[in-house]
Amino acid sequence: MKTLLTSIALFAASLCAQAQIQTPASHTIELKTNPIGFAFGVYNISVEKPILNEPTLTFNTSAWVYSNDLKEWTGTDQNGGFSMGVRKYTGLRTNSDQNLYLGLAARYISRDGYDWQTNRNVSADFASLGFTIGYKVVFEKVSIDIFTGLGRKLYEQNENYWDIPVDFMGGFNFGYRF
Repeated sequence: MKTLLTSIALFAASLCAQAQIQTPASHTIELKTNPIGFAFGVYNISVEKPILNEPTLTFNTSAWVYSNDLKEWTGTDQNGGFSMGVRKYTGLRTNSDQNLYLGLAARYISRDGYDWQTNRNVSADFASLGFTIGYKVVFEKVSIDIFTGLGRKLYEQNENYWDIPVDFMGGFNFGYRF
């Protein structure tokens, strides 16, 4: 039930954020992915869009899935996830969505776990809220974006599943502007 409520809340928040977005003159949308991740079995897509004709403030959302081969090879329990957030670009270039940025991000991670108290496999999904710091360079219509960040887990589906309360995030994406 908590998973359903969290999913509905994230979906509603994304619809509200989408309703607030207007198209700026610089570009309308930027699609990004990590080709290095594809090579190892992490399939992801990100979308970034300026908010309210302010190119230095953007809305970012992404989704990813881990392949079974990667999960087996690395021993990770993550199946995939979804995130959304905002980024504020800083630096010498005014009216631009490149250079250093700071962001806020909300994430939902789907994963499998093992509960040692009950000796059975359990769902150990969680949601977190945190911040990111990154850098983006744009060449004509192609972008390169690298970021890292930390989040605090606000919700875990299985309270008996032992886990640290911190969510580490990071990425390296190539994008194209439309």
